[in-house]
This record gives sequence, C-alpha cells and structure tokens, in this order.
Amino acid sequence: MTAPTTPDVRHPLTDEQRRLWMLHQLNPHDAGFNMYLNRRWSGPLDPRALSTALTRLTARHQVLRTRFVLDGERPVQVVEPVREVALTLVTLPDAAEEADFTAACAPFANDPFDLGEQPPLRAVLVSSGAHEHALGLVVHHIVSDGWSFTVLWRELLALYREETGEEEADLPELTLQFGDFARAERTRLDGGGAEEAFRYWSGRLAGVGALRMPLDHPRPAEPARPAGFADLALGSDLVTGIDALAREQRCTPFMVLLAAYQMVLARWSGSLDFAVGTPLAGRTETAHEALLGYFARTGVIRADLTGDPDFRTVLRRVRTATMAALSHQDVPVERVAAELGLPVRPGGDALYQAVFVHQSQHDPADAEAVLPAGVRTADMDSGFDRAKTDLLLDSWRTPDGGMTLSFCFDRELFERSTVEALAGRVRGLLDRAVLDVGIPLHGDWLLTGEERAALLALGAGPSVAGEARPILRGFADQVAARPDAPALACAGEVLTYAELDRASDALARRLGPVTGRPVGVLIEPSFALVVALLAIWKAGAGYLPLDPAHPDERRRLMLGEADAALLVTGGDRPDLGVPVLALDEPSTGTGRTEEPEAVPGTDGTEAGPLPGVDPGGLAYVLYTSGSTGAPKGVAVEHGALAERVRWMAGPDGYGLGPGDRIVQFASIGFDTHAEELWPALTAGACVVLLPGGGRMLPDLLRSEAGHSVTVLDLPTAYWQELVSPGEGTPWPPALRLVVLGGSEARAATLAQWRERHGDRVRLVNTYGPTEATVIVTAGDLAGGRADTPALGPAAGRRPPLGRPLPGVRLYVLDERGGLLPAGSEGELYIGGRGLARGYANRPGLTAEAFLPDPFADAPEARMYRTGDRVRWRTDGQLEFLGRADDQVKIRGYRIEPAEIEAALTAHPAVARAAVLVRDGRRLIAYAVPRPVAGEEAAPEAGALREHLARRLPAFMVPDAVVLLDTLPLTPNGKLDTAALPDPGLDPAGGPDGYLAPRTEAEGLVVELWQQVLGLPKVGVLDDLHALGADSLLVTRVAARIRADVGLDVSIRDVFESPTPAALAARVEALLIAEIDALSEEEAAGRLA
Repeated sequence: MTAPTTPDVRHPLTDEQRRLWMLHQLNPHDAGFNMYLNRRWSGPLDPRALSTALTRLTARHQVLRTRFVLDGERPVQVVEPVREVALTLVTLPDAAEEADFTAACAPFANDPFDLGEQPPLRAVLVSSGAHEHALGLVVHHIVSDGWSFTVLWRELLALYREETGEEEADLPELTLQFGDFARAERTRLDGGGAEEAFRYWSGRLAGVGALRMPLDHPRPAEPARPAGFADLALGSDLVTGIDALAREQRCTPFMVLLAAYQMVLARWSGSLDFAVGTPLAGRTETAHEALLGYFARTGVIRADLTGDPDFRTVLRRVRTATMAALSHQDVPVERVAAELGLPVRPGGDALYQAVFVHQSQHDPADAEAVLPAGVRTADMDSGFDRAKTDLLLDSWRTPDGGMTLSFCFDRELFERSTVEALAGRVRGLLDRAVLDVGIPLHGDWLLTGEERAALLALGAGPSVAGEARPILRGFADQVAARPDAPALACAGEVLTYAELDRASDALARRLGPVTGRPVGVLIEPSFALVVALLAIWKAGAGYLPLDPAHPDERRRLMLGEADAALLVTGGDRPDLGVPVLALDEPSTGTGRTEEPEAVPGTDGTEAGPLPGVDPGGLAYVLYTSGSTGAPKGVAVEHGALAERVRWMAGPDGYGLGPGDRIVQFASIGFDTHAEELWPALTAGACVVLLPGGGRMLPDLLRSEAGHSVTVLDLPTAYWQELVSPGEGTPWPPALRLVVLGGSEARAATLAQWRERHGDRVRLVNTYGPTEATVIVTAGDLAGGRADTPALGPAAGRRPPLGRPLPGVRLYVLDERGGLLPAGSEGELYIGGRGLARGYANRPGLTAEAFLPDPFADAPEARMYRTGDRVRWRTDGQLEFLGRADDQVKIRGYRIEPAEIEAALTAHPAVARAAVLVRDGRRLIAYAVPRPVAGEEAAPEAGALREHLARRLPAFMVPDAVVLLDTLPLTPNGKLDTAALPDPGLDPAGGPDGYLAPRTEAEGLVVELWQQVLGLPKVGVLDDLHALGADSLLVTRVAARIRADVGLDVSIRDVFESPTPAALAARVEALLIAEIDALSEEEAAGRLA
C-alpha cells in the first residue's frame, strides 16, 4: 500500500514547479503560494491517530517530504526519508468562538515555507473541549493542486479511521510517484515531444496585450500581496439560467462565467486584448489521478473583445479558446513566456494579471470523503491573507442550487469597494445575458439606473443661480469702491484702479469700430498690456494675444484666420496684413493718461458711452497647437469667462480680496493669464506684473516687493522645479495660496511641499482645457479644505484633479460614448456652463470636438471631447491618467510613459523625470537627481535602469536613462520635449550599439552570459531578458558566479540586473562588502 522510501532520491522540477521555485527565490518571504485545507471537526478526535495517519500519508506520497535545492546549476527536488509529521496542538478555552479557531490557524496558513530546508507540509490541530476542533493543513503549491487536496483529504480520513480501528483503509497501490511524472515530462519536453503544442501557444499568445486594470494604489517594488476577499452569491434561478444558456450554446457553465468575466474586465479596464489564467488539471493519464503533486497547468485564455461583440460572440470565442487550451495543455506556460521574452518577475505573472477558477462544489474533498463515526466537518475560514495574483475569481456551486463568486484581490493594489463593484457588474451582466444572449459589449448593462444617476450627479458641479456678473461691471464696481487702491504693480511703479479705468477708456475710443471682432495684441508684460486688454473689451471686441517670439508667418496666419480688425502693439508696426495701432510708449507705457490731450482723437470733453460687452460677446481668441501642425484659435465668450471668474474670486474658490497681491506669471497667450488677472481686478486685489515674463519670478520673490505676494498661480512643472530641495526658493512670508495646473502633480513633490509648509499655505490643483475656459475642476492638496488622507500622497497615489466647478458637467466615457463607473479608465468629456464658442472660423473642427451632450436636458447642450484619460476615484475626485495620444506602442505593447516616470521618481535619488519615444522605437528616460550632501554619491544611469527593471515589465524598461541637471521648460512652464537631448548610441559603442566590457567584472559576467545564451557576442548594455534569458538561464548564471568567484550572488540579484554592466556592478559591490568584513590578512588572501 505504501510506496518504498529511498533516501535522497532526486528528480528534476516540472516547468510549473520551476516557475514557483523561481518566484520563491525572488521573494522568499511571500506566502502567496501556500495552499490550505481547514476543516471544523465536531466529534471525537484522537490526536495520536491523526499524527500517525499524516505520517503514513507522507510515506505514501513522496512529494510531501520533498525539499527543493540547487544541484549545480539546476534546481532539483530531493525526497527525504520518512519522518514523523509534527502535528502542532493548540488548546482553546471551552466554547471558543469560530473567530478564535480562525485566529489560531491563521499564523500557520500565512507563514512562508523555506523550500530548501523544510518539508512542504505543516499541520495544526486546534481544540476547544473534547469535541470541538479545527484541523489546518498547509501545503506549498509547488507540491500540490486543487485535485491533490481531494485525494489528500480522502486518504487522510481513510488512514485515520484505520488507526482508530474503525475500518481498514482500502487505498489503491501507487505504481509511480510525482517525481516519476516530473522526470518523464522533462524528458518529453527537452526531447521536443510537444513541438506542435508549443507552436500553437507561441502563435496564439504572441503580442497579447496587457490587462491594464485601473489600480487604486501604485504597484509596490516589493509586493507583500495581502489578500482581500469580496464574495457574491448567485441565486438558484440565475444559476439555472446559466446552465440553460450553456446547453443552448453548446458550451459549459465555466465558459459562460469566463465570458462574463472577460466582458466586465474589458469594460472596466478598456483593454480588448488580454489573457486570463485558469488552472487545467494536467492529469493526462489514469495513473495520475491517485497522486498528490503539482500536475495542474496554468491555462492561458486569450480574450478577444474587439469589434464590440455581443455575449453570444464572446462566448463562442471563449469556447474555441478553451477547447484549444485543453488540447494543448502539455506545454507549460513558463516555456511560452520565455519564448515570448516575458520574464517572471516579483509582483506579477508574465502573461496574465487576472485568473478564473470554476469548481463543481466549494470543497471537492467532501464529495468522496467518508467521515469517522460520530464526526461532522465543515469548511472554515483559514485566516489566509495572501493573494497569488492581482485579481482572482473563484466560483463554486452551493448546496442550495446557487453559486458563490469569490473575488480574491491584492489589497496593495485595490480597495475592497472597487472589487465589490466589479463583482456586482459580473452578476448584472449574467442577469441580462441569460435573458438576452445578444447583449453587446458596449450595451447599457454596465450600470443600473441608480448608478447612472449617481455618476451624473458625481460629475455635476454645484448649481449656480442666474448669469455671472460681467467682468467689466465687476471691475467698474472696484473702481467706484476703491479708486486709489493699487490695481497693477510693475517694477516699482503702481497703477490705481481709477488710473487703469481712465487709461483703458481713452484707448478704447482710439480703437474705432471693432465691435464683435478680435483685436490682436502684441505687447510685452507691462501696464500698457492690461490697459489694452481692458480697452479692447470696452470697445466691444475680443483680444487675440500674439507672442513676440513667434515668426511673422504664424502671427499673420492667426490674425487672418481669426478675422482680426486691428493689431495693437507697444510701438512696433509689423506688416501682418491688418491695420496697426502702435501705442505711444511715453503716454501709455505705464497706462497713465493724466491729460486729455495725451489721447489723440479727444478734445477733453466728456465722450459718449463705450459699446461694452454682452455674455455672448467675444472675450478672447487663444491659439493652441493643433495635432495637424496648424494652430487653432479657441474663441471664448464673456459669459463663459465670467462664470469661471465668479467662482475663482468668490469664497468657494480662491477667496480673493483687496488685501491680495497676485503675480501675473502666465503669458497672455495661455489661458492661465485669465485666472490671474480678471478675478483679481473684480475683487479689488493688486496684480503684480513681471516685465520679463514668468522667468523673472525668482528675482521677484527675492525682492522686497515679492515678500508681500499672497497668491501664486504656477504651471505644475515649474512649481515642482521650485519645490526641489536644491532650489532654495524664497517663498513669500505673506503667501497664502498657490494654484497649480497644466500638468500632473507628483506625489513625491507634494510630500516635499507638505514637509516644508504643512497646511499654512493652501495648495489647489486645477485642471481644464482652453476649450472649456481656463479650468473645470479644482481640489485642495494642502491647507484650506484639503482632505489629506483621501489624497493619498503618503501611499504614492496621484494627487487628484478635484471636483467639478459650479455649472460644469463632467463625463467619463468609453470609446463608444457610454458612461463608465467609478474606477474605470475612460476619456473625459466636459459639458455645462463655460464651454468655448468653438474654433475661430473653423466650423468643421468645431463640430468634431464640440458634440451634442446626450446627458443634458437642453437639446442645444454641447460637450467637449478632451482626449484626456481619467477616472473617478472612490472619494469622488477626478484622477488624471494621461493623454489618449500619449500612449505609444513599442515592441508590440502599449506603453504609458507617465507610468515609467512615476516608477523613476519613486527612486529616492530622483527628483523629476520625463520619458519619451525616439524614432518610434526607443524609450528614453530623463532624470534629474536630488541634491546630494557630503560624500553621498549621485545616482548612476545604470542603477536607475536597474531600479526600473525591478518595478516594470521588461518591455517598459527604457533603452537609456539620461541624467540632467534640470528638465527644460517652455516659456509657459511645461516640459520642452524638443530641448531634451537624444542620447543616440553610447560614444564608446560601435555602430550596432555594442559596448565591450570595460572592467574585469564586466568581462566575467559577459563571458558567462555568452556561454549560457549560446551567443558569440553580448554587450554590457544589452537587455538580457530581450536576448532570451529565462529563469533557468538566470539560475545557471547565479550558480556559476558563486562557483567561479565564491560570492553569494542570489538569483534575485541576477534577475534585477537587466544588463551585464548592472550585474557586474552588483558583483563588485558584494565583493567590496565581503572584503570590508575581513581582517587585513584575510582580505589580502581573498584578493590574491
């Protein structure tokens, strides 16, 4: 009955075992692959008989007494002699609660195994009185699978009944052991016995996309994988419908559930091509059925959701893919991943991030087990809290004819509310599919009516009463209330509200008949500039800013396309195809017109009323870059701008008042100027102008005039430069508010800001495209109303964009215009008050971007398509995820540069980072190091690339990392990508990018890699994973370095060193550390 025991029997590992062994080497403290069988036991129990039965079970199944060690360069499994199994006994007080049993078992379930030293089985018996017990069996997945637990439980009970004298165990004779299967598989695969299946999988999975699940938290570099669970019960009526649908479509309930899972994942993530892992039995011979061991294969089902398929079509695709997977299950996923160049890495599987498991009942062991007399057993919570993958859906039938869907998720990545919502969408889809198998992927099944209403409410800003007060009227009120108060300050001079009013009135009368048309403005920052802007409005026109740095051809195009009536300049008279009014600098350079005679065309008498503006009148035309290369002019009306100014100046916005001094940082060619200028002049504040533009801000802040500045409105990228520890920015003592916008704020920079300022200075993050009039969202990141815990900087989350402003309506939509639930990534559309009129004299382009709003009550309502990818967070704030056109496809994978930037700035030595694509095929990262103190060394490019290799898939690791003193910025404070240097090839390298070894350590490592890869030439900067370095080859390299050099180089060291240069640096560091620990004599001998 018991197989013979031979000491120190060695067997090779199966590919699936080798994958788990490799993951164990990379993270030996991870208990995620512990498997457990926990049973409540009510009735008599003999601990001695149970311990003996466990020992006999290990004698029968060699795999339960196997260790996993390196034999030279290869891992092997070593069968140990039979030893008594240590049954740990835990005693609880009488009448202990269920939770007490779980708490007693939990440490055993969550304790990682040392596969090289410990047997892969542990057992605990928890007792409360004579008849209430809990039995916990924990086995590492490397020697077991779900089928094995059915065999284990059945045989353990049979052996126990025999030990108690109840009944002789009638167990089948074992003709082979799992080690025999492993050896036969190794012989078959190494001998090319599965070439047809291998070709199938390589073709089927080549280029499969990643499932980009929207994570609630960034993926940690060192994952602990704490598990969370969200269970969902399906009623018997729904399960009956699932069974009927399966029969009707000639498939199985497994396939129906997998189809629903795939469709929900697709709608949730926006991914239409991805893989889902699912276990396959792997027991292809009858003799395997009585064995314990890791026979199961990880099947990989490629999801194809392209073309907006209906449920019937998805189900057919799932059936085809599943049947093919079953027919080709004799090739392990490890080999396929290696062939496709996808390395095993800590924190994630190479081919899939989501898993689906379907069982005929929750505990298969109960189906065939015969319990001892007088004993009842029941399933119980083991307290196990480790996730094997990002997201796993486990399903099983329940005795009442229903079904349980249990979602196990990684709590480091997801909030429970996110997964609970996901589970609800699976049930909602199944409810609809059993009634209508033709329901399309992008149908309305994703949201209930209540959820849809809640989403629309979430995206709607506070309601507003009536139209906003016109800006000119607000300015006039301030002129009347405080005529002698400073309105503008510049270079030591001040212009009062009354002076600004008189000067703009006078200039307005010089402009002539311009009502309703744009007037170009070409004036450097000065009093005269603001005078001109106000004068243009008072004359009934809108202003069109021109940049003095732009070529004449571009300026001529803008004036012509916008149909400008006039160009106002500071003195120049360029020939741009429109009449020019050059201001007399002596009389208007400061804006003062103290004598009527200073204004040509007036005689000092009272003039008639000026045209003024109405809400539908043109406020300005701002030109932005177009995707086709031609600029496009955004025409904004006064009513839209007044809505924004009302909020900005008011108590719910920035709370501006006469005591504020606000710096005009932005050029008037960018809409941020309107956020700085017009709210201030309607609130009685003073605007501080910078004669040289925003680049002069540091000089202003260092001056006495800068000390009284209370409000700064800065591009986020520029703010991050100022916050950098090495900048020493002299923040004004009076500063109370900083407004950010224009690009994404970094959590690391926000943490630095908080460390210095705490909540003394209010920090507001804003977002908005020019087409929606300056901004549409705002959220406090520090001070004010900041909800510090919800923002998540401490957890590394992106700082949010905030919530919609009054009158704004925000929609997160999929590619077909359907509302997406909170947490799902989609494109942002903006409706409500404040949209621009459109693009100046470009009706076709306007129609493409400004669409009918299907969610609004008014039939004429519009919404603007931003092209920005966002999602709603669980705290009700909007999170920016990147531009839709920022995603690039390199090496067959879609890559988000912002994700790489975030991983790079997570390095403690990196202050800022940028990533871009060169030549459509090279990823280049740029990093600005943090200032270092004393003897601390600045980071090396190779070390940063190694850091990225630990956190990102190989296809996302940049080809080069370039260190810069600072990131170049455009005049408006955004990243100047054109100014970033192209590293090209290493100057020491050859024309093919090859770089020869430069040190003895690099020579050693290169020689080893050439040998194990079978390549004639490997450069020190070559990506070894891209060259085909799978887990087995990594193991061989680590073993050879240990043998040749005598250093304890771990497999993890090799895995995390993607180039020979990086591995050589690691070898040198280990050698130095070892020498430092030796005496002088020992060190001399070591180096000899």
